[in-house]
Amino acid sequence: MSMVEFWLTLANNHKNMKRLIILISFLMCSLTTHVYSETQKLSLLKLAEQITSAKPGDTLLILSGQYSDINLELKATGTKEMPIVIKAAVPGEVIITGKSSLKFAGEWLEFNGFYFKEGSPPAGNSVIEFRLNGEAANNCRITNTVVDSFNPSTRDISYSYLLLYGRHNRVDHNSFLNKLNIGVTLIVMLDQERDQQNFHKIDHNYFGHKPVFGSNGAETIRVGTATQSLKSSNTIIEKNYFERCNGEVEIISIKSSDNIIRENTFFESQGVLALRHGDRNIAEFNYFDGNNVRNTGGIRIVNADHIVRNNFFYRLKGERFFSSLAVMNAVPNSLPNRYCHVVNVDITGNAFIDCDHIQFGVGNDQERTLAPSDIRFSHNLIINRSLSYAFEAKAPTDGFQFSENRVGLAPGAKLPKGFREAKDVNLQNLLKVEHTKREDCGQSWNLPLSAQKVKLQDIILVKPGQDNILVALVKANPGDIIELSDEGDYPISADILIDKQITIRSKEGLSSKPVVRYNGTKKGNIVTIGNGAELVIKGIAFSGMGEPGKSNPASGISTMAGMIKPYLLEVDNCEFFDFPEGSTIPIRGMKNTFSQKVVIKNSLFRAVSADAINFAGERDDAGLYNVEELIIDNCSFNRILGIGINVYRGGSDESTAGPKVDITNCTFEDVCNKERGSVLRLIGAQVLNVANSNFSNSGRGGVSIRLDETTFEKVTVSNCNFWNSGRILTMTNKVVQGKMFNIKPQYINADKFDYRSVSGSQLKLKNIGVR
Repeated sequence: MSMVEFWLTLANNHKNMKRLIILISFLMCSLTTHVYSETQKLSLLKLAEQITSAKPGDTLLILSGQYSDINLELKATGTKEMPIVIKAAVPGEVIITGKSSLKFAGEWLEFNGFYFKEGSPPAGNSVIEFRLNGEAANNCRITNTVVDSFNPSTRDISYSYLLLYGRHNRVDHNSFLNKLNIGVTLIVMLDQERDQQNFHKIDHNYFGHKPVFGSNGAETIRVGTATQSLKSSNTIIEKNYFERCNGEVEIISIKSSDNIIRENTFFESQGVLALRHGDRNIAEFNYFDGNNVRNTGGIRIVNADHIVRNNFFYRLKGERFFSSLAVMNAVPNSLPNRYCHVVNVDITGNAFIDCDHIQFGVGNDQERTLAPSDIRFSHNLIINRSLSYAFEAKAPTDGFQFSENRVGLAPGAKLPKGFREAKDVNLQNLLKVEHTKREDCGQSWNLPLSAQKVKLQDIILVKPGQDNILVALVKANPGDIIELSDEGDYPISADILIDKQITIRSKEGLSSKPVVRYNGTKKGNIVTIGNGAELVIKGIAFSGMGEPGKSNPASGISTMAGMIKPYLLEVDNCEFFDFPEGSTIPIRGMKNTFSQKVVIKNSLFRAVSADAINFAGERDDAGLYNVEELIIDNCSFNRILGIGINVYRGGSDESTAGPKVDITNCTFEDVCNKERGSVLRLIGAQVLNVANSNFSNSGRGGVSIRLDETTFEKVTVSNCNFWNSGRILTMTNKVVQGKMFNIKPQYINADKFDYRSVSGSQLKLKNIGVR
């Protein structure tokens, strides 16, 4: 029977007339919808105008091009069966840059294939928001999209790459890369009831390299806040890949209830999945591979009723808040934003392979005195043949129930109740455990390759003379070497600005160091480190004395006043002398700048009226600091009016693991003898080692070493000599390791600033002072 015959038969039956009318109406509606659904190609500039007339089922294809300074504010309504799709005609070729952002509201919208590249949003905005003019988006999707290097000019300007509002939204198969400013990469917002119990899905995304930020507030994903922690979010975070996400201790920060975090992979990421606030969260089938990198961690547990099961922890080196597993002590009657009791938690079926630290009662101190209770630790596997213990108890473990756990530890290790020897474990098969791979996550199209050309390293020879270094620097490409060919003077009238990878060195075999000095008419630094610089300086002398009628330098080597990219600095066999102004510091890192690593070795600082080395630009007492790792080795300091080495990280924030400071084999002769002064002022270093160093005629009006350490910071002073010098000021009286000495130094030639100990002297025999 044809469709026409069917309709006629149905029409002849009077009883079925009503059904006929309903059927025809349905078919006509479907046909109408199909007829008017369409695909349009248009410029991104026309999208806001065109979307106002978009209907369910429409696809708007955006033409390829670079779109700058475009603020998209969009609202439309699709349906579940027929969403409105806004898609790059060629994924990855719709490039959004400049001062740009995307905000949208409505229902059933999908954005696909866009490339946010090297821009920043307008002030007060984030890059992508599921909200417009206070109205949230629901049932919407961002997919196959990249946000890369969308950073402001300085690192202290805060915003996120993506803010999720509303309910039932999905963020999938995207890449979020190179976020350098403060602010969480992706936040699930729970501000209003409409945003709670949201059932968002965040899946198959790639979260790329995020360097250590040196402050709280640099998480990769956060769900809620402390004040919303008892609200249910019901967000699912699954099958994402986190690679070198190092911003702060919390890579994923869960601050709400009833979330599921599963099947994610964390590779070489210095931080943890933190169940920080909220209850009833599930973390399962996640894979953590630290690859033996410092501060790589697993899961940290706070609050109640969680399930942590079937996770795989491998080669993790972090401890305390960065441990492969950290179960926290709590504050009795805690406020929501501190540490609530860890109670009624299942930790089961997890594997810990070659992980350094499983810690219970983490944070136990005079405030966090409430130990975890009703913790069921069962059916877990722990393999680490270098350890003699299964876990570390930082507080009583009476509240733990241990059962059916298997361990493979060092020979002779004592096994606590609930643990037995793991026999016949095939480690090679165990390491083949299934987990989310890098290739499963991120956008489907390939990111364009860098246009940088591979070239041989050039050596640019520079003769003495006015501004010759500046002329050479203009010619230099990244990776080149500027070599000062002769002894003599190399004056400069403007900063030597370094914003790429450069080496400045003296030619081998010179009888004295080439002298670089500043003679500009406006105050500037001798060397200024710019965004992302990698600078190595070897065998150079820096004079801080200006010429008559010219300006003295502001600093010897200094960062810019505010930067976005971290930098690297190495200073080797250099001399800094005659810095007569109290504000002119030979080496410093300024506020709102950050270095991953600074190495200063084999160098001499003399006749300096200011601090010699200063990484104390952050004064907000909020846990910020200027350098992640500072190494000062085999350096001499003489006639320093200010502080010899000044490092500052204020406040009690525990979101970071730096700075890490090593000061070894240094000599301090006549340094900072003013009242209340200090030769070394080292405040807030999380890891600090002062060793084999000689303090002579220094710190007499104050102290030789001023500390302000907490009980958990790793601070040690060992094998040092204090002759006619100040004492060590310490908060805990636990920092001194071994014997200190009071020996009068005998130098090879102090008149020529050679502070090596004479042969056979006690200091040389004890390896104290410069070598």
